[in-house]
Amino acid sequence: MKPFLYLIFIISIAVVSCNKEQYYNSSDAALKFSADTISFDTIFTSIGSSTQRLMVYNPYDKILKISGVKLVGSNTSPFSLNVDGKAGNVVTNIEIYPKDSMYIFVQVFVNPTGGNLPLLIRDSIMFTINQNTQFVKLIAYGQDVHLIKKQSLKTQTWVADKPYLIHGDVTLDTLETLTIAKGAIIYFHKQSNLLVKGTLVAEGDLTTPILFRGDRLEKEYSEIPGQWGGIYLRPGSTNNLLNWVIIQNGTTGIQLGDYKSFTKPDLQLSNAIIKNMSYCSLLAIDAKMKAVNCVIADAAMYSMGLIGGGDYEFYHCTIANYYGLYAGRDFSSAALKIANYYMDSSIVVTGDLVNANFYNSIIYGNNSNEILIENKEPQLFNYKFDHCLLRSLTFENTTKAEFTNIIWNNDPKFTFKPIAYLELDTLSSAKDKGDVSIGQTYPLDLKKVNRTLDTGPDLGAYERVAKK
Repeated sequence: MKPFLYLIFIISIAVVSCNKEQYYNSSDAALKFSADTISFDTIFTSIGSSTQRLMVYNPYDKILKISGVKLVGSNTSPFSLNVDGKAGNVVTNIEIYPKDSMYIFVQVFVNPTGGNLPLLIRDSIMFTINQNTQFVKLIAYGQDVHLIKKQSLKTQTWVADKPYLIHGDVTLDTLETLTIAKGAIIYFHKQSNLLVKGTLVAEGDLTTPILFRGDRLEKEYSEIPGQWGGIYLRPGSTNNLLNWVIIQNGTTGIQLGDYKSFTKPDLQLSNAIIKNMSYCSLLAIDAKMKAVNCVIADAAMYSMGLIGGGDYEFYHCTIANYYGLYAGRDFSSAALKIANYYMDSSIVVTGDLVNANFYNSIIYGNNSNEILIENKEPQLFNYKFDHCLLRSLTFENTTKAEFTNIIWNNDPKFTFKPIAYLELDTLSSAKDKGDVSIGQTYPLDLKKVNRTLDTGPDLGAYERVAKK
């Protein structure tokens, strides 16, 4: 053999030998994973899912070649893969460098079944390495829903057979009525809103309230505000009734009226919990409202704002602001703002505040001043707090006739447990301090506890019952 050809032969042998030595070819080769099971929370039909991530590690000092990654369910699987940037349910010949890793992204899509109960969906990702196989399990729950997507609604009833999912802005037309049955669950996709120009009637019960919330059901989203928009009762919307409802984790829970309102919307609100909003839990703009046994709490701005005038009555309500539970709140805001004006493009717009009256209620929070009252004369400006517990250094020593039978700046000793949020502790200063006549008018609290069986009704939405 000629010297030149012999040299090429030797180099080729060396290259092949080096390439073999680069790979980990042992029969005991095994990948490491960030999890042995990828779990999805409830996935709504026709919408798809959030993306879950799996990390795959090569624990060796040599390149590990994965001959195949595939879904066991193949093309019939509701899951889909993206393996190291390559989409497909079967991906072959992937190399992971020594002590390196790669990402696999997993999604799931659930077809409608027409059923109400969640269904369990399973599959596995199979990895083949040096004739060995390894598996990572995939688990998801699918839920069929009534999908309401960017629609204009006529008169109709939503029942509790399966959840409703609002996707985009959904508008109830003028003079139309949307009735929501007890036990119904209304999910909202990100930035989605219910815009009511007609009449909204939502009547739940203690054991079967109506729930309005975002559509992210993972545990880590259970207390995150701003997941959806809000319920907007537009000018001209009349005879609205919300009873035994829970509204949580949005931007503005309820907005009654708007900044260019000519006809005042109205609302009867009772036995309601509205909480954890990234802007305002309840905002009323020159509107009319009566509220009984309501908890209105926790917003980055005001828990409740009554601005631009209006006519309001509150009985046995708890208005509190502990947004983020002592963190993340704008401390220049207050739990309650009352004003007979608002700003519209730097122009001050005023309106008559016919009444803003509070009876047997609590306004408290983790600011030293939880009440902000602003008057622009010569508009009407009538408000009153009677038999209330209030937190305000501004008004603590006031002689104003608008404040009667007030407990000032005395911690109501709320409970902050999720199941008993803002109920009263045994030693609360709000116990038995309410006006008896008001308690007799509204004898049952937010949990249907009779508040007339002791010396006086407790302030706020909850009657404290001592354990026997």
